[in-house]
Amino acid sequence: MKSSLDTLLKATFDDCVEQGLLAETPLPDYVIEVPNNPEHGHFATNLPLTLASVQRRPPLEIASVIVEHIENNDNLLENAEVAAPGFINFTIRREAWHRVLSRVVAQGNAYGRSDLGRGQKVLVEFVSANPTGPLHLGHGRGAALGDTLCRILSFCGYDVIREFYINDAGQQIRLLGESIFSRFMQKHRQDYPFPENGYRGDYIWDLAEKISGEIDLAQMPHEKAIELCAERGKGIMLEEIREDLTRFGVSFDVWFSESELFRKGLLDEALKKIEDKGQLYEKDNALWIKTSGFGDDKDRVIRKKDGHFTYFASDISYHLEKWKRGFDKAVNIWGADHHGYVPRMKAALSAYGLPERWLSVILIQLVKLWKGGQEIKMSKRAGDFVTLQELVEEVGVDAVRFVFLTKNHDSTLDFDIDLVKKRDSENPVYYVQYAHARICSIFRKAASQGITLPGRSDTGLDRLVLDEEMALIRIMAEFPSLLEDISRSLEPHRLTYYLTELAAAFHRYFNLGTKTPEYRIVSPDKALSQARLILAQGVRTVIGTGLGLLGISAPEKM
Repeated sequence: MKSSLDTLLKATFDDCVEQGLLAETPLPDYVIEVPNNPEHGHFATNLPLTLASVQRRPPLEIASVIVEHIENNDNLLENAEVAAPGFINFTIRREAWHRVLSRVVAQGNAYGRSDLGRGQKVLVEFVSANPTGPLHLGHGRGAALGDTLCRILSFCGYDVIREFYINDAGQQIRLLGESIFSRFMQKHRQDYPFPENGYRGDYIWDLAEKISGEIDLAQMPHEKAIELCAERGKGIMLEEIREDLTRFGVSFDVWFSESELFRKGLLDEALKKIEDKGQLYEKDNALWIKTSGFGDDKDRVIRKKDGHFTYFASDISYHLEKWKRGFDKAVNIWGADHHGYVPRMKAALSAYGLPERWLSVILIQLVKLWKGGQEIKMSKRAGDFVTLQELVEEVGVDAVRFVFLTKNHDSTLDFDIDLVKKRDSENPVYYVQYAHARICSIFRKAASQGITLPGRSDTGLDRLVLDEEMALIRIMAEFPSLLEDISRSLEPHRLTYYLTELAAAFHRYFNLGTKTPEYRIVSPDKALSQARLILAQGVRTVIGTGLGLLGISAPEKM
C-alpha cells in the first residue's frame, strides 16, 4: 500500500510540475508512515514539508496543491486532507484493502518477495568464532541475526553469500595447543604447568583425551606435540562449531581461513597495492598505514618491529579479498567489543580507495541468561560462559532464535529460560506460533463442516467490515515494505515485532467469536465464513513466511 501511495504522490508531483503549479525540482527524501492517531487516517506523508525549502513556498500551500490535483484513478483513496504544519493524511477505501487481502492469498508464499536488490552481490560475514572453544550465547545471537538477515536479503532480490571467517593464524591457536598438551601431561604429572592465559574449560580435557587417543604425544618432541595438539584441536573445535550451527539452522556458503591469506600470498599482495597508493610508511622500524587521513584517530601499525604482522594487517587483506571477489556490498556482524575497530577498518579500506558505504558493520551486544530469577554465568563444559548448545538443548532452536531477535542488536538482551518454557501469551515465540496453529485448527474445523476456501481469493470480501478485520489487512499490507526497510536498515529484529503485532491482532479477532457467536470465523453463514477464511488464510500465509525468514517452524498443531 505504501508503494502505491508513493507512486501516486510521484505522479501527482510530476503532473503539478507539468502544469506549472510547482517548480521543477528534484524530489527530496520523504516518508509515508502510519500515524499514531487513527483519526489522522491510514497513512501520512511529510512530502510538502521536505519540498518547502526547494520550492520556496509554505508547506501548507504545497500540500494543498498536491491534494487538489491527486488523480485517484485506481479508486485507492477515500480521502486526502492537509494537516498542519504541512502533512497530507490519507484514508484508504475499504475496497482497496480488500484488494490487498486478495493479493496476499493469491500470491501465497511469494507475498512480500521483491526485486529491491536486483541481483546485487552481498557478502554477509557472521559468527566467525575463534576455533578454540564452543560457541557461546553471543555467537548464537550473531548467528540468528546473520542468518535471518541473509534470508530477508535473498527474499528481496539480493544475491547473498554467507561467510564464516576462521581465525586460525594467530597466537590463540598456539595457546590452544599448549592448553591441550598441558592437560594431557597433567594426567600423569599434576604439577605440570598450565599456560597463564590458557583455555580452562572442561572441553580442553576432552580434547586432550581424544587427541592423545589418536596420537602418541608422550613419544614426541615437546614442540611437535604442541603443534599437533593445536592443529588437531582446531580441527575438532571447528567441526563442533559446524555441527552446532547446523543444529541451529545456520549454514555457510564459504568457510574462509585466515591462514590462506598467508599461504596464498594474499596479505603481501594487498599490502603492495596499498603501498602503491602511497598509504604506507616506515617509522620506528615498523610499517604503518595512513588511516588518520580517512576518519581514524591515528595511523595504525600493520607490521611490528619484530617483523610479525598485526591482526589489523590480515583483516585489511581479508576485506580487500572480499572486494576482489566482486561483491557490491559487505556486511560484518561483530561483537560489541569491536566498537573501536570499525572506524579503523573503514579508514583502511578508504585509504585503499573503496567506497565508504561498501562495508556495513553490525555490533552485537551481550546476552544475559536468567533462570529462577538468577543470572546464569557459568557452563559445566566451557567453564566461564554458557554454550549455545546448552541453551538450545534446554529450550529448543525456535525459542532461542526468536528471543535472540526480540531486541535490536545494539541492546543487551535478557534471555529468561523460565519465560520461554511457558505455553501462554507471555512466551513471545509461542504466542506467534500459536496464531499459526490456531488458524490451521480453524481450517480443520471448517473442512469438517464442508466449508473450504472459494476458488477466487476476492470472493465475498465485501462481507469483511469489522474494524478488527480491517486492522488485520492493514498490518498484512505492511509486510512487503517492512522487508524492504529491513534490507536497507539491516535490522531483522523488526520482523519479530511485526509478527508479534500480527499475531496479537489475530488473537483479538478470534476472541471476538468466543463472546459473540456472529463474529466467529466459521459460522452458519457459509459466504461470510468463506470471506473470513480468506482473511485467516492471509494471516496464516504472512505468519508462515515471516517465521520461515526467521528460521523458525510454523506448526499446524500445538
